[in-house]
Amino acid sequence: MAAETAMRRVHGAVAACLLASVSWTALFAAGVPVPKWIVCALCPLGLAFSALATWLTGSAPEIAASARRFWRRLGIGSAWVTVGTAIMTPARMTPDAPWATRLLQIASPLLVVGIFCTLYALLRLPVHARSRAEWVRLGLDGLTVLVTTALFLWHLALHPVAAHNGDLQVVAGLSIVGTALLITLAAVLKVVMLGSGTVSRRSMALLATTLAVGGVSSAASPLIAQRPQWPGLQPVLNLVSALLVAHAARAQWRPAERERRVRPPRGYSKLPYFAVGATLVLLAWVAYTDHRDIAAVASGAIAVSAVVGVRQLLALRDNQRLLAEVRTHERRMRHQANHDALTGLVNRAHFTELLGTALDRATPTAVLLIDLDDFKLINDTLGHAVGDEVLTTVAERLRAAVRHDDMIARLGGDEFAAILHDVAGEAAIRVAERIREALSASVRAAGHELLVRASVGVATSEPGDEVDTLLRNADLAMYAAKERGKGGHFVYVPGMTTRIVAHAELGARLRDAIDAGQLYLQYQPIVRLDDGRTVGTEALVRWRHPELGTIPPGDFIPAAEQTGLVVPLGRFVMREACAQQARWRRELGAAAPSYVSVNVAGRQLTDPDFVGDVLAALADADLDPIHLTIEVTETAVVDEAAIAALQQLRDSSVRIALDDFGTAASSLGLLLTCPVTALKLDRSFVSEITTVARQEAVATAVIRMAQALDLDTVAEGIETEPQARMLRHLGYRYGQGYLYSKPLAPEDLAERSRTPAPAFAGLAVRH
Repeated sequence: MAAETAMRRVHGAVAACLLASVSWTALFAAGVPVPKWIVCALCPLGLAFSALATWLTGSAPEIAASARRFWRRLGIGSAWVTVGTAIMTPARMTPDAPWATRLLQIASPLLVVGIFCTLYALLRLPVHARSRAEWVRLGLDGLTVLVTTALFLWHLALHPVAAHNGDLQVVAGLSIVGTALLITLAAVLKVVMLGSGTVSRRSMALLATTLAVGGVSSAASPLIAQRPQWPGLQPVLNLVSALLVAHAARAQWRPAERERRVRPPRGYSKLPYFAVGATLVLLAWVAYTDHRDIAAVASGAIAVSAVVGVRQLLALRDNQRLLAEVRTHERRMRHQANHDALTGLVNRAHFTELLGTALDRATPTAVLLIDLDDFKLINDTLGHAVGDEVLTTVAERLRAAVRHDDMIARLGGDEFAAILHDVAGEAAIRVAERIREALSASVRAAGHELLVRASVGVATSEPGDEVDTLLRNADLAMYAAKERGKGGHFVYVPGMTTRIVAHAELGARLRDAIDAGQLYLQYQPIVRLDDGRTVGTEALVRWRHPELGTIPPGDFIPAAEQTGLVVPLGRFVMREACAQQARWRRELGAAAPSYVSVNVAGRQLTDPDFVGDVLAALADADLDPIHLTIEVTETAVVDEAAIAALQQLRDSSVRIALDDFGTAASSLGLLLTCPVTALKLDRSFVSEITTVARQEAVATAVIRMAQALDLDTVAEGIETEPQARMLRHLGYRYGQGYLYSKPLAPEDLAERSRTPAPAFAGLAVRH
């Protein structure tokens, strides 16, 4: 606070010296006899107070260290200027005195030292980082201003003195001081144009004005010397400079100035253009009034124009470079806006545009929608990094499966699309088959061998089709392909919309059915082939809707899998089956089925609560885990998480059966990784086992493998006695099918279990 008070007083002292000097000059011009020593004392005194102001600012602890160094250096320069001015002022006030020239010779070097100290302080200021090209542009801007100012200094000060007085010492002194001022002015302009976070912009602007006033003072000194009635004008101009310096030092103290955020430098400066304008005005003035200096001024104008011309050429080159960069950036941004970042394929928005363009040409166009089956399982269990690798590989295979002119796009997630130009009918189907074949090979990602399959929907354009219509048709075809079995393709045909909508409505009704008690279980016996005795059952869910009647499982099970309702549906089946098996054990004793089999979908295996739900169902039913068998298809066990869940259940004594064995490429590998206790031979290898040698060969291979691995085997879909005899001959001990029984209600199965087995042996159930 004391330092700020001292600063205000010093600032006031400089202002008082200026006011007194102005008053003295006015009185002297009015003819009042006032002593000249007064103004000779006021000018150095004001400059001394100005130097003190800079030193006080350089000593303030609340100002940044780099700013304090600048103001101390500036204070040293101001001190030299003060001493030089103190010597020069008497010589200016009495130019006819014999000692005046000698004083000017002494003062000029001191002023130059002070100016160069100021220059050093300015050059040591840090500025914002700039490129080499920016430095060149700023250098040319500064050179333009420098040449223009030098031209004015020559015409207004040096040329008149050289032409009239011929005093070489005076000319030399003025030249040295003027040159120093010009260099310092260029340094100030550099800091002002580049910007500095050290000294406030207000202070720098005031210092630039100070140097401009100093230049005017030096240039006007010959003119003032020719006006003996105005000898005080020179000290007044010096004190104006001193007041500006003091004001600049005081401005650095303002908190708003210290805390103001550094503004980014402007990309251009108006000063060179003002300089060119001033040069042209001076040239016109000299051409009209004083032809003696026309050569020098014209040369200066040419020099300024040349510098500005070079500056404009550089600006033009930079503009061309910037335009090229903008175009490159624009192309990059357009590519990013139109393409998928992961795969590099066209994205949905651009795909829609391209499809619209293709339809506008009115040529046959086919759209393929490709949806990866069970990709969510890969993402959820192995992580997004593995999923991304799979998507990238799929994208590469899709590109290779189509022609160069066709377009592959990633619409989002695991959904891809293709535009086939000039293709329709069978040709589009062949492309869909080619895509399925390309994706049939396993994908290696992060050390995992993954089987990736895709369902493909195909739609071909008709005259007048819109983009949305064709995409909707392809979408419907793709969902139809999923319904028929994963990894297939389907071609859109008129009338599909009604069926798909009905399917969606069925899924919505299923959600209510789970809570409303519309679902119930039936149980198909699993028998010993030797005597037909029931050894186990397979729980099968049924749906009796109050309005629609009995809905086939083939209709609502796919809807449950697509909507995610298979998880709560599976939880319901698990609890009901465990509870029923426990009741049979209590009611039938030794006659009860040994176990109940429950089918589990792939999405259930990846549910984090699956293992807990199974164990809770067993505990609530008070059922020993050895009386529960979980049936999984080969395609459901696609990752390590599913195998880990099954391993936890196997460790709890729950048995694991591999259902539909032999229908997927992963069968043999699963026997090594999945904790299987039984194999269920798929019905496709049983239906013609007595007439087709290959089916018999497959069934034989499966039983031999199961015996070698100590696994139980169950043959599914047995409908005739010859099939049963063949399977018994091959070594199969257990089977199920309509030969023995259709799915039964719990009470009917209990009655069957109470009945002696021979009564059912070899009996085919008609339905």
